[in-house]
Amino acid sequence: MILKTIGFILRAIKFRESDLILTVLSRDYGKISLIAKGARRTESKFGAALDLLTLSELVFYDAENLKLLKEASILEDYRAIKSDYERLTLALQSVHLLNQLVEEHHPDRVVFEFVRDFLSKLGSVNNLALGAVAVKLKLMRALGIAPRMSGCARQGPGCQASPARCAWASSPPAKGGRRRTDQAKPGLVWFSPQSGGFVCTACHQAGDTRLSPRLAQTLTMILGLSWGKLDRLALTDDEIALAQRVLDEFIGFHLKAPYMPSK
Repeated sequence: MILKTIGFILRAIKFRESDLILTVLSRDYGKISLIAKGARRTESKFGAALDLLTLSELVFYDAENLKLLKEASILEDYRAIKSDYERLTLALQSVHLLNQLVEEHHPDRVVFEFVRDFLSKLGSVNNLALGAVAVKLKLMRALGIAPRMSGCARQGPGCQASPARCAWASSPPAKGGRRRTDQAKPGLVWFSPQSGGFVCTACHQAGDTRLSPRLAQTLTMILGLSWGKLDRLALTDDEIALAQRVLDEFIGFHLKAPYMPSK
């Protein structure tokens, strides 16, 4: 059977003398592996359509145990990213994470469009260190595994199980008498990968990581901002390093193995 789709080239591994095994995030079939015969030859018909981060139109034979690439043509090569070392590094790190988190043969248009939007808008991000934090949060949200940052993850919104002890439950009611659980409250906030996100001061346990109120609030705000508006936020180098550490621990918890970002 011959199939046609569009997809991003996430990974390319040398195979035999002149072939490549490609990992592709396709729009219609999810993450798939393709064999591109002769792709490493100088006169290869595929040309730059198989370069990493390229969005290409792909035609392939879909056999039971083998997907063989027949044709490939470039739709978007994201040349501006590839000519900027720091943006290229961030983009490659991001698809490395994507490749680890996404299972094969599970098509997801939300994730596909997230990648397209990210690569299209990366040029508008000036603070790339903050952008590296944002891409992890936004990708996890697209996958439905983002950390919980609305209230205390250990006890639930309002900590009804222990309302007298929890910082969220004891915070002043918002206008109209309703308690607000949509953002980190002033005071100390802790992060727990095992519990799924933010934990309040009263409910934290040994092994949780303490976050400053500013860092907790900024992580929450990132998800509500477009790529071009991330520069409205500011974190110190130490805060960014801490954010990266807790997010990597959270990712590792989902992978059931320590997550090591690509260099």
